[in-house]
Formats: sequence, structure tokens, C-alpha cells
Amino acid sequence: MEGEHCQYFVERKKRYCRMTVKKNNRFCGEHQPNQSENLSKKRRIVCPLDFTHTCYENKLSKHLKVCNAKIKDEPAYIVKGINLGDVDLIQPTHIRLSLIDPSTVNSVIDKINSAYDHLPEISELILSHEVLTEELNNPTYGHAARRHLLQNSSLLGHLENSQLIQDNTCFIEFGAGRGKLTYWLAQAIKGQSGSSILLVDRSSHRHKKDNKLKNEDNSLNVKRIRADIADLKLNKVEEIGESNSIVGIAKHLCGCATDLTLRCLAKHDEPSCKVNGLIIAFCCHHRCEYSSYVGKEYLQTCNFSADEFPILCSIASWATCGFEKNAKPKSHDVTCEQKEKLENDLKIFKEREEMGRKVKMLLNWGRLEFLKNAGFDCRIVYYTSMDASLENVCIIAKLDN
Repeated sequence: MEGEHCQYFVERKKRYCRMTVKKNNRFCGEHQPNQSENLSKKRRIVCPLDFTHTCYENKLSKHLKVCNAKIKDEPAYIVKGINLGDVDLIQPTHIRLSLIDPSTVNSVIDKINSAYDHLPEISELILSHEVLTEELNNPTYGHAARRHLLQNSSLLGHLENSQLIQDNTCFIEFGAGRGKLTYWLAQAIKGQSGSSILLVDRSSHRHKKDNKLKNEDNSLNVKRIRADIADLKLNKVEEIGESNSIVGIAKHLCGCATDLTLRCLAKHDEPSCKVNGLIIAFCCHHRCEYSSYVGKEYLQTCNFSADEFPILCSIASWATCGFEKNAKPKSHDVTCEQKEKLENDLKIFKEREEMGRKVKMLLNWGRLEFLKNAGFDCRIVYYTSMDASLENVCIIAKLDN
């Protein structure tokens, strides 16, 4: 009903504020106008810890004690920048391709084709796991929800197929978000003795699936920590407990977060609890950063320089930026010349998408080489169809005994 929610229009989001309001009020506390006749106790001021929000002036001292921007004592597992990589390295600047000399871009494309030709053929292996069979047969799910279920089912299938589901294992979901992958993983490991799940995310999320999990099964040890992967030192995390091994998992871990995770796992040096393996579905290669990227040595063997890394990242975005949609006619009435132009544009867009996928695979292969050097037996597969996700590649690594 009108009046239950704040009537303040948030220009940045192009919608009204969704906060609830007190009875007979039009605005929430954050958007309540400061009228001159208001008493000082009703006046709101900018929070001195974070200028993006306000608080009541007469409750400032109380607010400062609970404000999310308050500097807190860091837990032992937070070591600033421990997984950032070459922090002293001068970071090449990301720049739009349209501002780069075309001859430079074409030179990089030639190197991409040359390096890609030396890669082995990547196989498609779409698996499923029985814990999701009933959900996948549920006709009430829409296309978007079903796509995520298919991806989760295949990742869990690869986890089991690689024999990474074992007793006394701590499964760590990096970039866990709301923990949907963890929820189904928990169903898959219920029979495992002494196993646990740790969720890692730098943000706080509402409607977390791990809360639902705790209510369903109290026997499974499920913990969540709030940490940036760049600062996470695993052998200081008490929540790992008495586990004999660690297995890392992630679905669509964005850009440089994948490299931070790989370095975090590779640097874990606890003899009594080794990293037994990992499965990570890649995502958003255009957001990679040269300083943290783990495959720099591989790119150097392919004759890519540091200054060409931003160009690679920009070209990687061609794989998923939807060129084909832009090539479709806006009207059914098109002339022969327009039709010919559209067909030519579509051909160019297809070539660009293919080039973007080649770059993604080269960046992924650099990560594979990093894990090999760290003692893992690795492979890259297409774990789901492109209908389910354009980001349909994952890496599977197991400790090479």
C-alpha cells in the first residue's frame, strides 16, 4: 500500500526507496527532510565514519558504536594483501580498444591466434549429480533458475567424478554470495564423516542459503566468514577445524578473484591439512588485473608483454557482450542493402566472439600452468552448455600424489 514504503525517489536507481516508514510518515529515516521547525533531536547529520549515510544527531554516539564503517579488530586470518601477487608491479592501465592504434590491436590478435593454435582441444563433459535430479524435474522453475541448477549439478558431478568428496574434508566456497552452490554441496556430502563447509565472501548478503541449511541439518558444520580473498590466510582460519584436507569450489568467480583464490590455495602450507583439489568455474576475464594474475609466465612464453595484458582483457569481453543481439534488425521491413550489411556485421561479430573465447582460454591456460607448477594435476573442461551459461568453462585440479 502507498505510505508503507518511503516516497523518496532515488535518482541513481530510477526508482523509489524501498525502506519501510513509521506510521503517518512519508519518508524513511535516511530520507527524512530536515525542516527548520524540527527539534534538534529529529535532525539528521552525515555519519563522520561514512559520508554516504546519515544518523540522528542526538544518537550519534550510539550510532558510532554499531556503524558498519567502524574500524574493527581484524581476525588472525586477515593478512592485508597476502594474495595480491606482485603488488610492487606497475599495473598496465585498462583502456578502450577504440583508443588504441589498430596496428597494435591487430598485432595482439596475431599472437592470440598463434598461441591458441598450440593449445590442446578442450573437451566438453557435462555431468549431473543425483541431489539435483528432483529440482531439475520441477516444472515450476523458469529458464534462469534452471540454468543455475544445471551448472551446480554439473560442478557437483565433477567434484564426485574427481573423487574430491571424501571424509574429513573442509569444502571452501570462495565468493560464496548467497551460498546456493554450498546448499546443494551439503546435500551431496551428508554421508561423509567429519566433513564441513566454509563460505567466504567479502560482502554480507540477505536470504543466505546456509542459514536454511543450518535449520535443516544441525549435524553438518557450516561456517561463513566475511573476508576479501586478497587478505585471506587459510592456515589461520579456525573454522577449518580438524579437517584432513581442503577442497576449494567456486562458480563464476569474477575476474581477478579467481587468481586471488588460486594463490590463496596454492600458498596454504599446513602439512596436516593439505589442499586436496579444487573446482572453479571461470567468469569475467575482462576484470583480470596483471599484478594479481597467476599466469604471467605462461603469457610471456606466448610473447605477450605486460602492456598487452589490458588489450587481452578487453578482447576477452567480446565473447560475452552480445554482439549478435545488436546485429538483429529492428524492423521486419529491411532493404536488400540493409540485409547485406546485417549479414556482414553478424559475420564480424561472430569472428569477434570467437576471438574473445580464444583469449579467455589462453588466460585460463595460464592459470592451469600455475597450478601444475604448484603440484596439481589439472584439466580444463566445458562443464555446461552455452545455453546454460556463456561462461561455461571450469578448471578441475587434484593434488598430484
